[in-house]
Amino acid sequence: MARSNTLQYMILGLLTRQPMTGYDIKQTFDLEKAEFWSAPFSQIYPELNRLLKGNLIHLIETDTTSRKKTYRISTQGLTHFNEWLNEPLSTSTNQLNNDDFVLRLHFLGKENSDTLLSLFQLRRQTIKLEIAQLELELTEVVNHPEQYGHEFIIRKELTNKKDDLKLLNSSLKEIKTSYPEDYPQK
Repeated sequence: MARSNTLQYMILGLLTRQPMTGYDIKQTFDLEKAEFWSAPFSQIYPELNRLLKGNLIHLIETDTTSRKKTYRISTQGLTHFNEWLNEPLSTSTNQLNNDDFVLRLHFLGKENSDTLLSLFQLRRQTIKLEIAQLELELTEVVNHPEQYGHEFIIRKELTNKKDDLKLLNSSLKEIKTSYPEDYPQK
């Protein structure tokens, strides 16, 4: 489910690619983002109206016989989106949830290596904490055969988190290798 505080950025990010109708935005959610978010029309259209009122998007003039409304990102919206996308993470932030991580990551390219690096490092820290918590939970259920289903679920999530950690470590190494002048070896 798309969270209300991130839906505006998802819509703005999609509109950085091309103008879209509300239907196009919904289709993109369903085709590209369903693994991470879903957003029903009942969330998309009110958010489009908020973005219009905030001058972050504009309506493109369309055929008056058509009910379709096509939206494009405004200069102000593009600035707002890019500021959010490249916003340095707060030093008080010690965890980065998967939704925030994936949403930012979705719109970042390798030219944003500093932002990518800090996102990967913070997400890696978060995953390490999640792994420690899962390992603790596992020790609590492993000797209780009546909780085998719960144990299985924990083991599966632990495997997923460890795989995520491997991928993050590999990506961090790739970024540092691709931009050695920005990240000198210590």
